[in-house]
Amino acid sequence: TEALMTNAQIIEIERYKRRIYKDMEHLKDRYREIMAWDVPDNDPHEAEQLVLQAMKEALQALED
Repeated sequence: TEALMTNAQIIEIERYKRRIYKDMEHLKDRYREIMAWDVPDNDPHEAEQLVLQAMKEALQALED
């Protein structure tokens, strides 16, 4: 896909990558905390793994 992007687009997405990472980290933390409220005996590490898996599946669905 890089071959289809203009130089300006490549420069711009490089600027956004850190922001995208921070946004995704915020979503992960947010849903991990929500699980902690809703699930008795919640294991934070397991909850985080489940949230990350859900995020991967959502990203895959967006790509499809």
